[in-house]
Amino acid sequence: MDTDGDASSGTGPDPALPAREPMMQAVCGVTGDSDPVLLAAHELATLHERREQLVPGDTSEIDWERARLVCEIDRWVAIRSPRPATTAPMHTESIGAVVDRMAHFAALTYRALACGAEPQLHAAQLRLHELACGYDDLVNEVSTGTRRLPDAD
Repeated sequence: MDTDGDASSGTGPDPALPAREPMMQAVCGVTGDSDPVLLAAHELATLHERREQLVPGDTSEIDWERARLVCEIDRWVAIRSPRPATTAPMHTESIGAVVDRMAHFAALTYRALACGAEPQLHAAQLRLHELACGYDDLVNEVSTGTRRLPDAD
């Protein structure tokens, strides 16, 4: 992995990780970017929407596909990110897992909106906003090498 480029600015050989705004657009259903991380995030959102529409039952196929996309995002993050300092604190979950949770709360937001469920809508929107802020912080820390991710070695 080439870590000589400036991953945080996108000017080096490795492109920067997606920022919060395009990530929010991807998990909320807006496509149009060819970035593989954003495309995977959009697919996760679609899978969560499908999962929310299912009557309780077997969701193993959807969950298997979600796990594959989380791993795909994590591979791209590993390629794009500088090697963190060995003393950098470990984050509790991967960026792919955070994006999967963002996609889940985006789907919950749309479902609550469609059902007119105001308390659930506000709760889902709040959680999505909190996750987006956390995603932004995590991407900045990973891009500067000040945060390690699980299973990144």
